[in-house]
Amino acid sequence: MIIGFLGTGVITEAIIRGLYDAAHYEGTILVSRRSEERSQRLSETYPNVRVVDQNQELAEQCDWIVVSVLPQQVSEVLSELSIRQDQKVVSLAAGVSLDELRIAAAPATDVVRVIPMPPIEHGLGPVALCPPDDATQALFHRIGTCVAVLDENQFNLFGATSALMADFYDQVAGVTRWMNEKGLDLPTAASYTTALYHALADLTVRQPSETLHTMSADCQTPGGLNAQFLSRRNRVGANQSLIDGLEDILNRLESATD
Repeated sequence: MIIGFLGTGVITEAIIRGLYDAAHYEGTILVSRRSEERSQRLSETYPNVRVVDQNQELAEQCDWIVVSVLPQQVSEVLSELSIRQDQKVVSLAAGVSLDELRIAAAPATDVVRVIPMPPIEHGLGPVALCPPDDATQALFHRIGTCVAVLDENQFNLFGATSALMADFYDQVAGVTRWMNEKGLDLPTAASYTTALYHALADLTVRQPSETLHTMSADCQTPGGLNAQFLSRRNRVGANQSLIDGLEDILNRLESATD
């Protein structure tokens, strides 16, 4: 099987590195010459990666076409290609519906949407998939946790939640910066903060889904430090801000797919 990537951005690179480094993938991958420096770097690092100059040339040579261009470019890029009916089209573009993709990718009908996250470069993190598809799920399960849904409205919930990434990094950096400003040297502050967040995240992965909502309460004692911190965060509306932010992103995604 030959996989071709239309667009060679950050997520494309993460997928390719994850497949070859974490999953020991042995198949051929084609990348377009978009982001020439990145595509050249990938081809020099991995013998099975080839750079293709023209999108149509890439489409002719691959079995799967992975669409990794900006959402507003998807219809134009796909409509300019002669896509075969037997090809699979995998879209990474946020807010571009399956109906839009099927129209632009016709006569191909095997069309799916995925949301990979950057940690898949290391074989970690969620990969949202819609609709469920055995072949796509098998590929992405090699570099992450593939979670599939049939309904695009539910898929948009994954899209909204993926927007938490920058907020997470900002929080980790903010805690580290606070410790540093209080006199702790930066490497020591960063070592503690990143280990803390890593450990907490790892612990949540090990919990049954029905107990996630109790984890916060379980680590609070009356008058304790955790209770004090969370109480203040709730008073200033931090939790409501989280929900409001998710609703805003969800509304944006739903508007884009309507």
